Amino acid sequence: MFALELASGLDSLGHDNRVVALGLAFDGGRDPDLPALTTQTVMGPRAVVASSWHLRRLLGRQPFDVVLAHGGSAAQAASLVPRSRRPLLIWQRILGFPPAIWKPAQRRWWQFIMRRIDVIVAMTHDIEDESRRLGFTGPIWEIGTYNTRSPQRFVGVDRTEATARLRREVGVDDDVPLLGLVGHLVDQKRPERAIEVLELILSQSQPAHLVVAGDGPLRTQVVREIRERGLGPHVSLIGHRSDVEQVYGGLDVLLLTSDDEGIPGVAVEAQMAGCPVVTFPLGGVDTVVENGRTGVVLARRDTVLMAEHTVRLLQRPCLLHAFGDEARRTTGQFSTSQAAGEYGARLTELYERRRLAARR
Repeated sequence: MFALELASGLDSLGHDNRVVALGLAFDGGRDPDLPALTTQTVMGPRAVVASSWHLRRLLGRQPFDVVLAHGGSAAQAASLVPRSRRPLLIWQRILGFPPAIWKPAQRRWWQFIMRRIDVIVAMTHDIEDESRRLGFTGPIWEIGTYNTRSPQRFVGVDRTEATARLRREVGVDDDVPLLGLVGHLVDQKRPERAIEVLELILSQSQPAHLVVAGDGPLRTQVVREIRERGLGPHVSLIGHRSDVEQVYGGLDVLLLTSDDEGIPGVAVEAQMAGCPVVTFPLGGVDTVVENGRTGVVLARRDTVLMAEHTVRLLQRPCLLHAFGDEARRTTGQFSTSQAAGEYGARLTELYERRRLAARR
C-alpha cells in the first residue's frame, strides 16, 4: 500500500512512476493495480533470480531513472540487474535482518548486495547501523515519514456506525469490547500471541472478543490454536478486507504482537481511524504510538503484560476514547502527500547530481 500510494503522490508532483510486484500474493492472488513480474508466491533464491531477469527486460524497454526497491527481496532482484542496464537503485529497507545474517555465507551475500545499492532509506536507526556494519558506504536517507497512508479513507470513518456494523457482522453484544489483530497471518506477525492475550484477558473476568482481519499461511494453525484453547465463541476470523478502515473504526483496541516491525502501517492506519493501539516495543513503533497519549507501548514483549494493560484500558472507557481522539489528531505527519514531497525533493536532487556528474 505504501509503495502504491507513494507512487501516486509522486505522480501528482509531476514525476512518472510504475509499480510492479516481484510475484503474486502468498495465495496466488493478483492485484489489478500491481502487475507481477513472475507467478511465484514465495521469494526464494530461484524466484529472486527469475524476477530479476524480468525486471531487466522491463528496464530495457522503458527509460527509467531510478528503481525504488521496497524490501529485501526487491533489493536483491534489482541488484542482480547488470549495472550497465540499471538506473540508480534505492533500497527502502523495511525490517532489520535476522541474527543469521552474521553467518559468513549470509554476510558475504548481503555485503555483495550492499555494494550495488546507491542509496538506502532506513526506517530506524538500528537499520541504518546494521547497513553500515554490512559495509554500505553510500548515502542513507532518514526521511521523516517512512511508512505513510492517504488519510482520507481512515479519518473519515464514523466510529459509531463502524462499531455497530462490525458488531452485527461478528454477532457480539454492545457490552463486549472488540479487540483486533490486522495483518497477514505469517510467522513475523505472531498471531498466536493475540490469541494468548485474549485468553489471559478472559481469565481476569473481562469480557472481550478478538477480530482477526487478514489471511495467510498460518490460518490453519490459528484455527487450531483457537479450538484447542476453547476460544471459538470469542474469536472471529473475517479474512482479508478491502474495507479495513471500517474494521479499525469498529475496534476498541488494536493489538500489535509481531516479532519485528519497522514503522508498522497497521498502527498508522488504526490511529488515523481513532483506534488506540497496545503494542510490543518494535522497531520505530514509538514514533507512531505515543505511550500514554495515543496508546500503550509496552516495556517488553510479554503477553501477560499486554493483557494487563489492555484490561486497564477497557475498564477506563473515557481514557480509551481520549487515546483515540488524540491519535486521530496527531497522525497527520504520516500523510502520504507529505512523504511524497520529501521523496520527490530527494529523488530530484539525486537525479540532477548524477546527470551533472555524467557531463563531466
